[in-house]
Amino acid sequence: MNMDNNKLAGIHLLESTIGIELEVLTNEYQELPLDDGTVNSSHKIVFQITEEEPDISSIGVLFALALMSFTYAAPRGYSFNDFIPDEEYNLGYFVEGLHFERGFLSHESDYVSGRCLKTDITYEPGGKVTISTRNRGRGADRWIVHLQGKKHIQVIK
Repeated sequence: MNMDNNKLAGIHLLESTIGIELEVLTNEYQELPLDDGTVNSSHKIVFQITEEEPDISSIGVLFALALMSFTYAAPRGYSFNDFIPDEEYNLGYFVEGLHFERGFLSHESDYVSGRCLKTDITYEPGGKVTISTRNRGRGADRWIVHLQGKKHIQVIK
């Protein structure tokens, strides 16, 4: 099987990141009902990577979280016109949202391939990571579980 280097690099980033040890510092979720009956939401999770040298994982953590944001995103409104159902997240999409500002490495995504991502991820030196989402519900809770290498399925009583 011949896999392209773009996909292989993404797989290597995931392999070196999934299962990382972390501690959630804050988890804030808010809903704002609108006059038209819809609800806007915001979710902010701050966690600390507790590995011995957390900064080694910075790119992998940003990539893994951006990939999960893309994977669980759906079209919204007019973005349905640009939606490609079987589209895979790739390093091109990742690099497009990546930037370094005020000493922090960040990834921002609004709409990608017709999906409403509305996700900002900031990696601070020393391993402090902030995930902020808009109108994504509490989906980022699941991303943290996956990042730790755990399954999110729970027993129903």
